[in-house]
Amino acid sequence: MQSPTLSTRPTTTTRDGRRGYDDLIPDLDQLAGTEPGTPGRDALREYVIREFRPLVRNLSRRFAAPGRGVEDIEQAGMLGLVKAVDRYDPSSATGGPLGYLVPSIRGEMKRHLRDYSWAVRVPRDLKELAVTVGRVADELGQRLGRPPRPSEIATEVGVPIGEVVDALGALESHHAKSLDAPVGDDGSGEGLSLAERMGSEDPALDLAAHGPGMRAALNELPERERRMLVLRFYGDRTQSQIATELGISQMHVSRLLSRTLARLRERLADD
Repeated sequence: MQSPTLSTRPTTTTRDGRRGYDDLIPDLDQLAGTEPGTPGRDALREYVIREFRPLVRNLSRRFAAPGRGVEDIEQAGMLGLVKAVDRYDPSSATGGPLGYLVPSIRGEMKRHLRDYSWAVRVPRDLKELAVTVGRVADELGQRLGRPPRPSEIATEVGVPIGEVVDALGALESHHAKSLDAPVGDDGSGEGLSLAERMGSEDPALDLAAHGPGMRAALNELPERERRMLVLRFYGDRTQSQIATELGISQMHVSRLLSRTLARLRERLADD
């Protein structure tokens, strides 16, 4: 078996991610057909991994969001790349090198987000749904030119709206801030921590403990009231921001919130 020769290969990555990767197929094939310990194999492996790194970097940006360290996501993706390169089998690879490598890279990124980047403990299936809901919400927002309604996300994902509400709540916990972190609000309270500014009890806290009952009660609400609750308690929007988004007055939002919360409490008390 001929040993791989790397004398003509660059020692640094010049690939910018816009160039294709088909030219690396012979290198992947050669690596897969070379026994470990063969002179030059380790150098070939390092070269292949280095040349595919822009692919990992591009994929990691798609998962980046406030509160998520893109470096950690990229590191997880590199682990997926290394695993895929080491497992590469030309006889079973379909769709070119990307069709084989990308699922492994994305899988490791998703596992990282699911297992390590949540502020509070969230069930695994809900974490996976939350990642999907977050991605779909971003795509819909770009397509519609506005934040999508929970019902629109539910239709796109193909799940009940109550599950979307749960996923949005999980995403909120994913990006939860430290109570000791300084925050500001239009210049007021600058330098104060979130704990220092949380002086009153959240009127929805007693509702959150009802779990499935809460989900059923939310499904019975009109679309506008349901969306308003999601924006207020999961999206952390102010009443003024909700009023602007819904095209009504802030006073109307205040009355609707009070009436809707009272209706939910009454509905849950009957269960």
